[in-house]
Amino acid sequence: MFETVPPDEIADGWPDYGQPRLRQTDEARLANLRRGYLTSALAAVPESRQVRVATYVLAEPGVDVEAAHAYLAEFARTRNWHVYRVPYTEYPAASTRPPGNAERPELGAACQAISRGFVHGILTTNRQAIPASSSAYEHLLRRLAEWLAFVAFLPSAWLQQLSLQPPHLTAAPKGTT
Repeated sequence: MFETVPPDEIADGWPDYGQPRLRQTDEARLANLRRGYLTSALAAVPESRQVRVATYVLAEPGVDVEAAHAYLAEFARTRNWHVYRVPYTEYPAASTRPPGNAERPELGAACQAISRGFVHGILTTNRQAIPASSSAYEHLLRRLAEWLAFVAFLPSAWLQQLSLQPPHLTAAPKGTT
């Protein structure tokens, strides 16, 4: 996705071709950064080792946490990834800070598992599960990249089967009781 560069951000002396100047939106830039780090981190795992991931769920109202972790584990198995024994669940409703700035102690714990070499990455449902501010998200991505680690999201087809409309998770995949 692109956005128009405001005129006050264009340096004097730059040629004007009569068309608006475009740049990536912040979210598009961060999505490309995440995908690049994911690719690099997966390439760094030796073929003799299995990729290990920690599942991370943001437990917003209406979220069936166990079903979400199970669904993430099912997706990991399709990728031949091993799921770490400790699932990480964040309960933002308990935070006293505003939603966009909420502390994420469980996300921090998942990052510690990465720094200690227990897992290669964090598998979560979608972008809404990660810190809301772009700067906090970018900081997280760059910190993980230093450890050759990654954040992976469920593909949109899997999200639809999970019967959720981002950012809220409901229960089990459609068609199950």
